[in-house]
Amino acid sequence: MSTILYFVTALILTTRVPPMAWIQYTAPYNNLEICQQYIEHNRGSMLLTIGAYFNKDLVSVEKFECLTRQEAVDRNTKLGH
Repeated sequence: MSTILYFVTALILTTRVPPMAWIQYTAPYNNLEICQQYIEHNRGSMLLTIGAYFNKDLVSVEKFECLTRQEAVDRNTKLGH
């Protein structure tokens, strides 16, 4: 049985086309609860990091979730990526 890896993932709204996208951090978590705790404790710094990275293209960060890579790919496909 393989381990399921979760990644901190943010749904962002930008001025780019398509405007919405799920972006993922690169550090994996093999425990969903630990990933969710990371979001709870680091939400502020993650908002700042995303804002700095996307600069003027960022409109808003809609939400954070812990997703697998495939879940993020599937959601981005539905958004037109």
